[in-house]
Amino acid sequence: MSDVIAVSALDVCELYLDRSRDALEACGSEPITASYVAAGLIAWDTCCGLLVAAPERVYRSAAFPVEGTTDFVCESSFLVVDLVVLLLRCVPTIDDRGNAPPVPDLSAAYGAILNDAAVIWNVVVGELPEGWQRASVDQGFVGAQGGCVGVETRLSVGLAQSVWCPVCTEGP
Repeated sequence: MSDVIAVSALDVCELYLDRSRDALEACGSEPITASYVAAGLIAWDTCCGLLVAAPERVYRSAAFPVEGTTDFVCESSFLVVDLVVLLLRCVPTIDDRGNAPPVPDLSAAYGAILNDAAVIWNVVVGELPEGWQRASVDQGFVGAQGGCVGVETRLSVGLAQSVWCPVCTEGP
């Protein structure tokens, strides 16, 4: 089958995870202490330097990025991965005596996450592999909960193929 590409949702997430980690390191950001590809909701088990990429949805599209196709044989089709790249960082919290953290410490921590957000934004709007398309890039900030704050960068990636072929080189 000529339109089968050996690409999966895992490959898409790994690409953005690796590029984000490399770009954050190149920009001198705080170290990434854990990074992995997940699926579904991401556990905040640790937040000081957690970087995760995860597919949130996968669907077919006849007109990327709009969801939906028909069974018309001549219709081109895309597989679309809606994914999130999540970066979590620690922020100062109250001490054991109930004192709020110093404002300069808070400003520095939030400034760092805003800079990291810009780095990740630049990664996800950067160059794509051949045959890939991108749409719907947005960022939101999450936290601060339990001393964690983060940035979620979401995007849709369209792959010009009609089926997943994650472990083979030939179509069904």
